[in-house]
Amino acid sequence: MSETRVLRLHRDLYASAAIESAIATYAKHATLARTEEDPHVVLTIASERPGRAEKVMRELANYALGLTIQTQTQAAAVSR
Repeated sequence: MSETRVLRLHRDLYASAAIESAIATYAKHATLARTEEDPHVVLTIASERPGRAEKVMRELANYALGLTIQTQTQAAAVSR
């Protein structure tokens, strides 16, 4: 039986490049479908393995947030 989770990433909190990078990184671990529902990027994550979709959802969100923070921190350091 397939497990499916939905992740909504708000564009004010997550950088677009970070979302795209996270999708590319985690696509090999589950089936990902991306849609747009302004102001969110909505990802549907599915896997046949029990618990996998939930884990990928959490890891992907954390990775995208980390990349967003890293990008903002680097941009702030450059502007100083």
